[in-house]
Amino acid sequence: MGEVTEYPIRRSRKLIYNRHFWAIVLIMLALIVFYNANHIDIASWVPWLRDLFTAEFIHDLHRALFLIPLLYAGAVFRLKGIIVCWLVFLAAVMPRALYFSPYPDSIARTVTFALMALLAGVLIALERNHRQREREARVKLETVHNTYITRVLQAQESERQRIAQELHDGVQQDLIVIANYLQALTGGEHGELLPETKAQAEKTRDMALHIADDVRRISHDLRPSILDKMGLMASLRWLAEHLAKESGITIDIVVNGVERRLNLEAELIVFRIVQEALNNVTRHSQATQTVITVDFPPEHFKIVVWDNGKGFLPPKEIKDFATQGKLGLSGMQERAKLLGAIFSIQSKPGKGTTVLVEAKV
Repeated sequence: MGEVTEYPIRRSRKLIYNRHFWAIVLIMLALIVFYNANHIDIASWVPWLRDLFTAEFIHDLHRALFLIPLLYAGAVFRLKGIIVCWLVFLAAVMPRALYFSPYPDSIARTVTFALMALLAGVLIALERNHRQREREARVKLETVHNTYITRVLQAQESERQRIAQELHDGVQQDLIVIANYLQALTGGEHGELLPETKAQAEKTRDMALHIADDVRRISHDLRPSILDKMGLMASLRWLAEHLAKESGITIDIVVNGVERRLNLEAELIVFRIVQEALNNVTRHSQATQTVITVDFPPEHFKIVVWDNGKGFLPPKEIKDFATQGKLGLSGMQERAKLLGAIFSIQSKPGKGTTVLVEAKV
């Protein structure tokens, strides 16, 4: 029962502190005074303004001015606002039309104008309601989209972690066991082998070790254990060293401020964005140098990945990357949105590319 009685009180307080409400009230009061100026003898106060209040059709102009607060109320307070304001308007103008106007068609003009004003206000209110519903629908759709993306990325990360663990603990260890067994064979622990057999065994051993290294690399790419154990910066240094060794590109990391750990989700999102950015550099940019700049201002985080590659012409909106088939860049934006971060990609043909992520974390 208490909540039921408090609700109107809260709404009344909200209305009292609404500047639009008071603006409409003041405009309505001023127009009511002007419309009834003859009856409160305002014209005698300022004689040279007499024609403004007593000219033959001046009250039609005064009635037209009432459109200002009517449409204002419809735009701000929607249907309820326009109806209340319209009733006040009728209470203000009808007495003159009924009892004081010397013109025989005054009532007809007043009623016609009142209906037209009500129709205009209702149309504006309905349009505002329609736009509000559209905005709410877009917000709801965006929320559902973000929730879906979050769950997809969480499922993806969980699956990556599971596969990485299985590759590390299963396939890689099995390959190492096979390589050790082949090493034992070639070493003569199980008797001497024919030269051709020994050569084949050594070749198979080397292949097993090479595959084991590939499996280890793939496992680390899927989910580097260093990210969970030592955090974002250690992971970025490992990633930069790893890709620099593979690609021959110089990758430097510059840190401004005091390094600190972010929450695990934020570190994972930022790592994936940088990983995708560096993968694009190594695969497509033809760059010779890349710089990762990490800023740690208080309660803030900023990271910039710059390269001196060939660059490209980005679309007007980042979301258009998906329609161009650049799903990696689109995925970077989706991850940044989950972090509530500012995300931008700046690039020009022949001028390199800069990827920026900035968030409060």
